[in-house]
Amino acid sequence: MKKVKNDSQPYGIYIFAIICLPFAASFVGLCFYAILSSFDKINFGSMYGILLSIIFLYLIIRAIKNGILYFIPREECYIEDDNLIYRRIFLFKFIFKELRIPLLDIENIIDKGCKISRVSTRSLVLTIFFKPYERILIKMKSEKEYKIFVDADPYSFRNYDNNKFIRTYNELKEMVIEEQNRLYFNQKN
Repeated sequence: MKKVKNDSQPYGIYIFAIICLPFAASFVGLCFYAILSSFDKINFGSMYGILLSIIFLYLIIRAIKNGILYFIPREECYIEDDNLIYRRIFLFKFIFKELRIPLLDIENIIDKGCKISRVSTRSLVLTIFFKPYERILIKMKSEKEYKIFVDADPYSFRNYDNNKFIRTYNELKEMVIEEQNRLYFNQKN
């Protein structure tokens, strides 16, 4: 059984960021407490500080959740019982997402392109760092669409890493086309 794995993800960057984010959340919590304890009365400054702290804390928690659910798990596709099976596996045993897609119903497999354009600014890269982007789109004959393989590289303008993802995409597409041709041939006989 041939497997296609998404090896283009820079796991180290995301693991480091997820380890550092709880410390940032603790710091924000301390600032939040300091703002609350420094004001005797409720005024605009205290409300602004509290609101800013809550928003920042929400963004940190969302980044941790997205990092764990999308960027650290291993992704793989393989064919079993005339189905394309996609799995997102965390720590080798927790399956976060599993799709069983009938091979004969697949119409097209499309690469949606890079997450960040080549002319983007540094601030755009930082804001999109923890936003999941499933790059491969599988279109079905029934107009249904499946999105797989998270493109986790925030620096997609580097050709080497983009070529690694394109190689994974081509392997997946070739595997599906070969298996579809085999199934069509077996149906005719």
